[in-house]
Amino acid sequence: MKKPAIAIIQARTSSNRLPGKVLKPLAGMPMIWHIYQRAASCRLVDKVVVATSKEKTDDALADFCEKNEMNVFRGDLDNVLSRFLDILEKNHYAYLVRVTGDCPLIWPAFIDEQLTALAKFDGDVTWMKESHPCLEGQGTHSARSLFYIGKKTASKENLEHVGSRYFAEHPNEFRIVELIVPIAGIIKKYRLTVDEEKDYQLIKTLYENLYDGKPIDFLKAIKWLDHHQDVALLNEEVVHKKLNIELEEKRNQWVREPKAGVHEWKP
Repeated sequence: MKKPAIAIIQARTSSNRLPGKVLKPLAGMPMIWHIYQRAASCRLVDKVVVATSKEKTDDALADFCEKNEMNVFRGDLDNVLSRFLDILEKNHYAYLVRVTGDCPLIWPAFIDEQLTALAKFDGDVTWMKESHPCLEGQGTHSARSLFYIGKKTASKENLEHVGSRYFAEHPNEFRIVELIVPIAGIIKKYRLTVDEEKDYQLIKTLYENLYDGKPIDFLKAIKWLDHHQDVALLNEEVVHKKLNIELEEKRNQWVREPKAGVHEWKP
């Protein structure tokens, strides 16, 4: 039976803060390879696609994907939303996982639970009362919500960030499902996104110590960082982009929005 979701990994090598980061090695393989393997291990994800650009700067990334039998799609560099919509038009799935190419420790179980919550209430997007930095870069949406945003806005910001601002500013236009994560006390506020060299050094050290040929267990990684604070705090001074902070503040206001349902994760 076909699984309900497709995972789309947005990636490019022309990052401003850390160029070429998606191809930087972690335990002998590029970061993008590890992200792909983690996404493919989700129970409810049927297909994984790396969505990159047609620019020459991304030739090496596309070549690596093709040589390693990883699905890859090439589209507009700046209009990332169009890459997603083109993939969704060619692949008919009710839901998608938007994975960013700078998060090499996405949590398959968490992604599956988000997809379960959306399917349970015919939702468009999941939301939690508390934000967790280490759970970034792995959001789930209904395919219809992305097509809707594609018709409603053509702002440069929404095209580049896959409608993130539109979602944040128009929650009343979507079916929001609240996700309650009972293990929130275990999930610390570690920064597991790779934007700068210090971020990479943290993840690189973690992979050198924990990777054994199969995807690192997420909770095991958190526990390891708990016991190696010298590594966990390597990137404590690295800050998010201004846009990410602003959008997070807007999503915090969703607490007042009506919900299509509330789903409690019982791992």
